[in-house]
Amino acid sequence: MGSYTNADDVVMATGMNNQEAALWVDKKRYESISNKEDFTFETVLSSNYKLDILKKAKDSGYFIKCVFVLTTDPQINVARVKARVEAGGHNVDSDKIISRYYKSLNNIKHLMEICDILHVYDNTETPVRIIRKHKEDITIFPNEFWDKNQLIELAEGK
Repeated sequence: MGSYTNADDVVMATGMNNQEAALWVDKKRYESISNKEDFTFETVLSSNYKLDILKKAKDSGYFIKCVFVLTTDPQINVARVKARVEAGGHNVDSDKIISRYYKSLNNIKHLMEICDILHVYDNTETPVRIIRKHKEDITIFPNEFWDKNQLIELAEGK
């Protein structure tokens, strides 16, 4: 697992603002790559700069394993953030949650290209694996929420 970095944790522990914490953790990730150290991070994966970190690691010889967790509808995520806020956690604007949701889903195709091992789980109700990539072997697991064509579209980014 190596060193774990999460900007939200840094904000809570240090009092840095979100932007400062994001820059600091990204710096730590690039340092890990330069030093050939194992590292782990969490991300919504709604922007390309996290993909850039993974690409840099891949180009530097890393074996990349990723677990991506999604739901079938962004409103589920909105409700979960609301529950987190009620329990004392941090808030995220609903519009931002929804836009990030679709950006994240669109980035699964890039994870398919970059990652050596990728497991995609649907956590709409309980976590269930819907896509498994192990090197060049890709398996999809249709279920009540995701049919075969939807899963192919997720994996291929259509």
